Amino acid sequence: MKRWSRALQNKKGSVTVEFIGILPFVFLILLILWQFLTGVYAVIIAQSAANEAAKVYSITGNSSEARKAAREIVNSAGGGISYNDSNSLISHEGDNLFVARIGVNLDLFFIPDFIKQNMEEKDRVISLSRELRGRVVH
Repeated sequence: MKRWSRALQNKKGSVTVEFIGILPFVFLILLILWQFLTGVYAVIIAQSAANEAAKVYSITGNSSEARKAAREIVNSAGGGISYNDSNSLISHEGDNLFVARIGVNLDLFFIPDFIKQNMEEKDRVISLSRELRGRVVH
């Protein structure tokens, strides 16, 4: 009996057990933080692409060239960020005014592929867009 009471009072290895118990939560927090930072990066890329599209359209007045310039900016970003053609438009609003909206998709990379296969396309990504208004200078 005395031997068992001494074994229960021995605290060797308790820190290791506590560390192993908390480790999954640390990894989960790191994954969420990484996804958040990637989302911030996607917003910055979308804004940069919208700026480039507005600059090209204000000089050339050609919407296809402006969308191509925006697509190049987004595609060069990588990191699970892709150009969303259906959410991007450049429209003329009269009196040399225009609106340039550029859409991007952000992949939810921490969701495993076997789960993504059962999800609809719209649920696999986060879609966001940035919009600028400007004036054509030509």
